[in-house]
Amino acid sequence: MVDKIIFTVTPIFSIPPRGAAAVETWMYQVAQRTAIPNRIVCIKNEGYSDFTRINDNSEIYRIGFSRIYKRLFQKWTRLDPHPYSQRILNVAKDFQITSDSVIVVHNSMKLYRQIRERAPSSNVVIHMHNAFEPKWLEPDVKMIVPSLFLKNYYQSYLPQADIAIVPNGIDLESYQSDYEAVTKADLNISANEKVIFYAGRIVPDKGVLLLMQAFEKLLEKHDDIKLVVIGDYNEESKIDGGAYQRDVREIAERLKEKCIMLGSIPPEKMHFYYPLSDVVVIPSQFKEPFCMVAIEAMGAARPVLVSTRGGMIEFVKENSTGYHLREPMTATSIAQDIENVLSNAAIEDIAKQGQNYVHAHFSWEGVTQRFEEVIRRWFN
Repeated sequence: MVDKIIFTVTPIFSIPPRGAAAVETWMYQVAQRTAIPNRIVCIKNEGYSDFTRINDNSEIYRIGFSRIYKRLFQKWTRLDPHPYSQRILNVAKDFQITSDSVIVVHNSMKLYRQIRERAPSSNVVIHMHNAFEPKWLEPDVKMIVPSLFLKNYYQSYLPQADIAIVPNGIDLESYQSDYEAVTKADLNISANEKVIFYAGRIVPDKGVLLLMQAFEKLLEKHDDIKLVVIGDYNEESKIDGGAYQRDVREIAERLKEKCIMLGSIPPEKMHFYYPLSDVVVIPSQFKEPFCMVAIEAMGAARPVLVSTRGGMIEFVKENSTGYHLREPMTATSIAQDIENVLSNAAIEDIAKQGQNYVHAHFSWEGVTQRFEEVIRRWFN
């Protein structure tokens, strides 16, 4: 019988996350719902405390690294005398984990291997949210993934691995309660204007620049449209030094009042914004393993138009629970697809079917139950 769980993740975002961070959101939502006593262990970012008690079953421990430690050891000497992985295991020891306890490492094969090496007798599971080439994983690893697409991806590399699907979710209580959503009027958008909506990271993989170029083409024929973009457009990517974000800001300035850049919105407040939209467009340029924005928008009964690359088509079914972007995806094709969706007579019916599907399959309560079933099957 699984008696305790340690949830941990690579040291990037503190939990609960303040911006878009699907991995950390999953951990926070499931940890507070599971009946199994647990501890979340993550990095300590600025403005967070060392410790937070969530409820009787769950607590968060945040690991801080001083500037001197980072500069002296990790940067200058390349040494790490008190590594993150050992600090996680110290929390686990203080939690008095046993041979019936489980450590769940999220989205980091390196961290998984470090913990396996330091605690070889512990029950350790890796939960992958993205498609990375497998490294440091044993052939019969126990792995959780959010979609069939991702399961097939990892199974092709690791045919002996035991891979279980546990999806992401939404907080049904938030979506079903009476709440004051942000309205078009709040953003000086007239009632007759159609809102094309994007939420996500401002990076090439997500395709927001391509969507903005498509929107420019739509403006050549339509004046009654607005583009609303949620995402941190000032964050500089280490890959290109922020060039992509600068391109996004430049086209936003060119679009002027037709494009409303709202910046980053905390995950727990996103459901206030989806009702603004007449269509939510997710033009991912990579194989999206799952996509939280898709199920959140569907949960708010908004029509979604999504890339067919990756796992979204497992729940966004063409002309049933949503709509698909055509390939090859170009600014012209996206503009045409948006026009087709907005003129579709069945748009509200399909949005409602999408909402019903999400509410039936992706509640955090259901996700937590599925997670518990998997863990108990493996270790009871």
